[in-house]
Amino acid sequence: MEIKSILENAGLSGTETKVYLALLDIGSALAGEITKKSGVNRTNVYDALDKLIEKGLASYVVEANRKYFEASNVERLIKYLEEQEDILKEKKRNVNAILSDLEERRKLGKEPQEATIYRGRKGLQSITEDILRTKKEMFVFGAQGNFVNLFPIYSKQWHMRRAEANIHINIIYNKKVKAQKLNTTFKNIEMRFTNTVEDTPVTTWIYGDKVAISIWSEQPIITLIRSKEVANTYKQFFSILWKEAKK
Repeated sequence: MEIKSILENAGLSGTETKVYLALLDIGSALAGEITKKSGVNRTNVYDALDKLIEKGLASYVVEANRKYFEASNVERLIKYLEEQEDILKEKKRNVNAILSDLEERRKLGKEPQEATIYRGRKGLQSITEDILRTKKEMFVFGAQGNFVNLFPIYSKQWHMRRAEANIHINIIYNKKVKAQKLNTTFKNIEMRFTNTVEDTPVTTWIYGDKVAISIWSEQPIITLIRSKEVANTYKQFFSILWKEAKK
């Protein structure tokens, strides 16, 4: 590798390299002489000289009100590289110190989204058991009492376990369901009724960072979406419905 390339790899710009080599060749010199030797225009020569002086690779003396520039001892190059290594190590330490914060931002900015399909009674139980493990407040709309009808015994046991885990449920029913005999003895549950929620075979359960959309049929089909962003959007929608609903 030629000298010029090595110096540029060491951190000098192309212009700085030309000026530095010119200084080594001619020794102490005025800016005009350096311009002629290096082939760099005068303005850029002064900029390069300032940067070389800043790096400790050049210096100047004033004689008769004129500046004479010269290259520092060539061993100063090694010292300069050692200083750059120290600076790089410090930068690395600083970056390491904030890596966890950066990773957290990355997770928030690129939150992974996942959807899983569950089928049948066992699939539905997978969701209800996940609710107990998550231990987060639950928001439900489109409910029609299908869970209790499908699991008359398990649903009561599940609600008892949910209450023991202090998981509160907010449920919005269609007003048509109000005429049915709903079990109001379950603890940690609040019900409201509205005509805004259509009488459809679909119930939406929101808990933690998850949204479960249940299609009630002989073999229920449940789509579980894992996404903080999606869950928050559904919670906002639920909040609007909740304010409109009546007890």
